[in-house]
Amino acid sequence: MSDAKVRVRKARAHLIRTRKYIAVISMDTRGGSFFSTTGWSTFIDHKDANPEWIGENLRKALETSRDYVVEWGEYPLPREKNLEEDKKSFPVYMDFWTRVQEKYGFKDWREAQTKSALVFANWECEQTDQIRFSASRGRGTSHSAWSTNENQGKVFHVSINASDEALGAVALQALDACQPNYA
Repeated sequence: MSDAKVRVRKARAHLIRTRKYIAVISMDTRGGSFFSTTGWSTFIDHKDANPEWIGENLRKALETSRDYVVEWGEYPLPREKNLEEDKKSFPVYMDFWTRVQEKYGFKDWREAQTKSALVFANWECEQTDQIRFSASRGRGTSHSAWSTNENQGKVFHVSINASDEALGAVALQALDACQPNYA
């Protein structure tokens, strides 16, 4: 790597809950978090989601998440390579959200993402077996992390080796700790 420190591979995913659906989205790391071009992303009717489904799909999303800083072995990332990934990511992102929009009758893909609770799932897979779930705060049409001094009761941990049901149960705890946009 072009910087002096060794970087640990990070896997990321988003868990989203609305009144209509629950989505699990694999995120790639490229100096920020981006919708994965090759990772596991899926959704299900809110009423049909259970801890096993959530746990199984979160595990898949994290295991298929890519960290390009580690893969490419350089930071900052080469601009040309990053732009190539942007060109691949956007159509996959749009396809996913268009399917959600059509299935649940939203007026457009943006509305399909609003009025939701979002959990950030992070796993430093070469360092630990612990996944960190961070509940978010709704900000109109987006989400943000809580300030460090507000994290009490907003951050949860579970092993990647836990059962699907146990992993999903902790993820649901994190969703319940969110300040959603629909509250």
